[in-house]
Amino acid sequence: MKQTALPAAGSGSYISAFSKSRGLAEVAGAVGEILLVIFLHLGLGGPARAASALQDTVKASKIVYSRPAVIPSITLDSKVLRSIPSTSVADAIKYFSGVQIKDYGGLGGLKTVNVRSLGSQHVGVFYNGVKIVNAQNGQVDLGRYSLENLESVTLYQGQKADLLQTASDLASAAAVYMKTRTPERTGIKAGIRTGAFGTVNPSLYASYTGKVKISADASWLHTNGRYRFTLRQPGLDTSATRVNGQVKALRTELALSYEGLKVNAYLYNSSRGLPGPVVRRLSEQYDSKDCQWDRTAFIQGTWNKKLGSDLRLLLTGKFTRDFCRYLQDPSKNASVVYIDNRYHQGCTFLSAAASWTISPIISAGLALDGQSSVFSATWENAFAATIPWAQRLSALGAAQILITPFEGWRLQSSLLYTRQRDKVEYSAVPGSVRRQNLSRLTPTVILSWQQSERLTIRGIYKEIFRSPTFNDLYYSIGGRTSLQPEFTRQGDLGFDFSAPLGQVGFSFGADGYISSVRDKIVAMPSASQFRWTMKNYGKVRARGVEVNGALSARKNNLQLDMRLSYSYQDARDVTDKGSRWYKGLIPYSPRHSGSATSIAGYKNLRACLSFLYTGTRYRNVANIEENRLKPWFTTDFSLAWQKKLGNASAGINLDINNLFDWQYEIVSRYPMPGRYVLVRFTIEY
Repeated sequence: MKQTALPAAGSGSYISAFSKSRGLAEVAGAVGEILLVIFLHLGLGGPARAASALQDTVKASKIVYSRPAVIPSITLDSKVLRSIPSTSVADAIKYFSGVQIKDYGGLGGLKTVNVRSLGSQHVGVFYNGVKIVNAQNGQVDLGRYSLENLESVTLYQGQKADLLQTASDLASAAAVYMKTRTPERTGIKAGIRTGAFGTVNPSLYASYTGKVKISADASWLHTNGRYRFTLRQPGLDTSATRVNGQVKALRTELALSYEGLKVNAYLYNSSRGLPGPVVRRLSEQYDSKDCQWDRTAFIQGTWNKKLGSDLRLLLTGKFTRDFCRYLQDPSKNASVVYIDNRYHQGCTFLSAAASWTISPIISAGLALDGQSSVFSATWENAFAATIPWAQRLSALGAAQILITPFEGWRLQSSLLYTRQRDKVEYSAVPGSVRRQNLSRLTPTVILSWQQSERLTIRGIYKEIFRSPTFNDLYYSIGGRTSLQPEFTRQGDLGFDFSAPLGQVGFSFGADGYISSVRDKIVAMPSASQFRWTMKNYGKVRARGVEVNGALSARKNNLQLDMRLSYSYQDARDVTDKGSRWYKGLIPYSPRHSGSATSIAGYKNLRACLSFLYTGTRYRNVANIEENRLKPWFTTDFSLAWQKKLGNASAGINLDINNLFDWQYEIVSRYPMPGRYVLVRFTIEY
C-alpha cells in the first residue's frame, strides 16, 4: 500500500475527469440535502454566528497550554520550536501526551502521527486552517513540513471549540494545526544545517511588511541517510549500516496577507530511497533498493470578514495537485520483480462558514464544504492495479450552537453531516463504472465550567467516522473493497489549573478518556513501505489518562521553562470473544509513555534538554513474546547562541540527538539512528 502523501504533478491524465460538470452538480445537490438535514435536526432558522471561543491560555513557560474553554490542547510556539532539537513537525509533536509517531528512520524518513491509538487517518492535519487531504491513503507525512517558518503547532483532542470554522475541522477525532508566521518586519534570513547522514540543508526566508504582507520561504535538503545500527530480536541479531535512505527534497512557499485575506502557495519536490525492513542477515540481496519520487503543489486562501456587529463570514478555497512514482528494479535487487507505478491525485476544496450572535447567551455557527478528489494510476509491473481512475465527491455540513446560561458555564453542541460518492473505473472491463455512496450524521457535545481564571473543568462526547481510502478499497495488492467505514465514539473528562507564584508560573492539567472503534481499519507493513495489508479489526476499545504539567521561572536575565507529560492508555481488540487474542493490545499501542523538556536561557545563550519514553508494545494483535517490542527512550540536547551585529544578528545551534546512543525501533524492523549531531548557522538582517 502506498504510504506517503501523494504529490503534485505534471501529467494531465485526470484533468478532464476532474472538471466533469456532473461531479460539481452532485456536490451542489448534496449541499442542498445537507442544509435540509441540519435544519431539521437542530431547528435553526437563519444564519449563525458565534461569540468567539473563550480562551483559557496558561502561559506557563514557552510551552503554552491553550485551552479553548473545554478542548484539551497543547501548543508549541515558535520560540520552543527553535529551542528543541527538531527538524520537522513530526519531531516537535512527539512531545505531546497521547501521541505516537510512526517513524521509519532517518532525517527524511516517513513520519505519521497517531493520537490515543485511534490511527493516523483519524488525525486531521491543517495548514493555516485548511485541511491537508490525501484521498489515496489518508495519511500525511509530517516529515515534509519544516519548522523554520512556523509560528506555532497545536494538537487538539476532538475539535476546536470555535464556531467559525470549516465543516472539515469537525471531521476528525484529533487535529494538528500548523500556523505559519506573519511577517513583522521587512528583512531576510538565511541559514544552513549540516552534520550527520551527510546532511546539507540550506534555507532562505524573506519578508516584506507593507500594506500587503508578503513572505517567501525556500529550503533544500540532501542526506545520504546512512547510519550504523544494532538490532536484536528473536531470530535476528544484526549490526550493520542502514542504506538506501538517501533524500533530496526542495520545499518552497509564497504567502501574502491583507487584512482578513491570507493566501499560501506551496511546492514540495523530493526523491528518496525506501530502505525497507531489516530481515534476515543484511546483504545486497535483502537490502531494499526501492525508490520513490513525490511532488506536491497547492494554493489555498482564506478570507475572514466581519459583517456587522453580530455576523462573521469565513470563505476558504484550496486546489492541490499530487504526483508519486514508485520504482522497484530487479537490476538493483535480483529478489524483486519490476514495478514502475505512477499515481496522480487532484483535489479541489471550497468552504463557506458563518458565525452569528443570536442573543447574549446564544450563538451559533454554520459551515458548508464541497470537495472533489480524483485519483489516477499508470503502471508497469506484475501486479497491475485494477483501478486506473477513481473519484470521490464529498459534501460536508456542520451546524453548531453555543449556550452560556450562567457565568462560567458553556455548553456547545455540533452536528456534522457527511455525504460521499465514489466513482471507480475498472481496467478489466473498459468503460465500466462502480458507484459507492456513503452518508453519516455525527454529533459532538462539549460542556465546561470555568470556576475562575485558574480552574477549568470540561467534558466532551464526540462521534465521528472515517471512510476507507482509495488504497484501502481499491489498490489490488493491499486494498479490499469489502472494507467498512471506521466509526468512533469518544468521551473525555478533564481539568486545567494554573497559578502564578511570584516570578514562577505553574500549570497542571489531566484528562481521562474512553473511546470505542467499530470496524477499525489497520494498515500493517509487509514487504516494503510502499505495499501494506489492510484489515478491519472489528471492535477496539481504549481508555487512558493524560497528565501535563509546566513550570516557568524568570529572574533578571535567567529563565527556566520545564514541561512534563505522561500518558497511560489501554487499547484492546474486543472483536471476537472466542478468539485466542480477545482483549489483546492492538499493535503499536504502548500502555505507558511520557516526555520531559527543560529550556534554560541566559542572555544570548539557550539550552534545551529533552527526554522521551515509550513502553512495551506489540507488533500485532497476538500478544506473545515473539511480537513484543522493547521499551525505548531517547535524550536529546540542544545549545543555541545568538548575537546582534548592528542591524543584523547571527546565531548557531548545536543539536545532539539520542545523546546516549540508545538502539531502538519505533516500527518493527525499522531501526532508528543512534547518536547524531547537527549544526545550524543563521544570519538575519
